[in-house]
Amino acid sequence: MKDKTIISAATLVTSLLAYWYAKSSEKDTGPMVMLGGFVGSIIGEQIVEHLQKKQKQ
Repeated sequence: MKDKTIISAATLVTSLLAYWYAKSSEKDTGPMVMLGGFVGSIIGEQIVEHLQKKQKQ
């Protein structure tokens, strides 16, 4: 998988989870989705870094 695809997928998944959480707890969805996307991008970056380190070994 390409690096951008992994990061985008992680961002999408966490954004959707944050949206679902916000809707189910009757909170404002905008900030929650932005926060979820931010966290997802960090998770995606960590996954890519881990995979790159694994490939070099």
